[in-house]
Amino acid sequence: MGKDVFANGKNIPGVKKILIMRWGSMGDVAICSAVINDICKHFSDVEIHLNVEPPWDKLFQGDTRFAKIHNMKVRKAPRLSSTRAWLSMLRRENFDLIIDLQRNDRSMILLNLARLLGIAPKNRMGTKSGFAYNLEAPAYGEKAHALMIMRAAAKGLGVDCQTEQPVLKISEDYQRSAETLLHEYDLQSKRFAILVPGSSLSGAKKRWGVKNYAAMAELFFEKGIESCAILGGPDEIDLCSQLADSIGEKAVNLCGKTQLLEIPVIAERAQYMVSNDTGTAHLAAAADIAMVVICGPTDASRVHPIGKRVATLQAPMECFTQHPAEQCMAKVSPSQVWQALENL
Repeated sequence: MGKDVFANGKNIPGVKKILIMRWGSMGDVAICSAVINDICKHFSDVEIHLNVEPPWDKLFQGDTRFAKIHNMKVRKAPRLSSTRAWLSMLRRENFDLIIDLQRNDRSMILLNLARLLGIAPKNRMGTKSGFAYNLEAPAYGEKAHALMIMRAAAKGLGVDCQTEQPVLKISEDYQRSAETLLHEYDLQSKRFAILVPGSSLSGAKKRWGVKNYAAMAELFFEKGIESCAILGGPDEIDLCSQLADSIGEKAVNLCGKTQLLEIPVIAERAQYMVSNDTGTAHLAAAADIAMVVICGPTDASRVHPIGKRVATLQAPMECFTQHPAEQCMAKVSPSQVWQALENL
């Protein structure tokens, strides 16, 4: 078993064992899953390992495409112990090829340390060339979307990149638990919409606001939607409760009640979804759902979720330098969101 790889005019014979690296947030990993899917198809006869940080390793739980998932904290962990753990993994596994889809200062430092210690794979591909890598990726634009950046590494290895949305292998257990949740709250297929009012606390300026989401819910009800399910994480409980109270009896507050891999299943059953620029939207994009993501201080062209039926609406970015974020985000109206959903 193994595969000959032709990269940059160089033939790499008999690649048998590959490590794909991608750390970062839930949104980053969800986008990366599309590129990972193309890589796994191309190297179907090769042993593939995946290096991600917890808790996002749960997105690949039970995924048979990977021989091993190496889940270890690297970025926000004690430097010495995390470096030792990562280098020990590299020494133990003896990879033929590393595909670094992270490619930041930390990953380059680790790869260069591995080179100095003589344990780095002979073949190393990043999303850009550099002295940590001996294989060169195609160039991309300065303001390229994350998907295009990560695809560069795959394309440099001859991978045909065709996947346009996140790909997550969801087990029957997660399918059943999501269906149980939908039944418990009487969320009928294609008769409810999803609202995602939160974002990380550090990204609070990206929030559209309870008032706008409540108005969006009222517009949904006018259009025949029966209820609105509110999704969010444990640190967004208060925000989701405020929105549920504002909407009233037609709100179903699922904040903090869902597991990661239940989200795409729930999204598949919903008719519409409206979200801030947050990881939940990237995860739900694995489903076939009409989704609008509202972006403010972040550039929609660079951060939008990938998916067949995803649209973004951009609040004026220049507004945020002069006015409060709430005032700027309100420049996107519920009627604009509805029009974008209809266009999908």
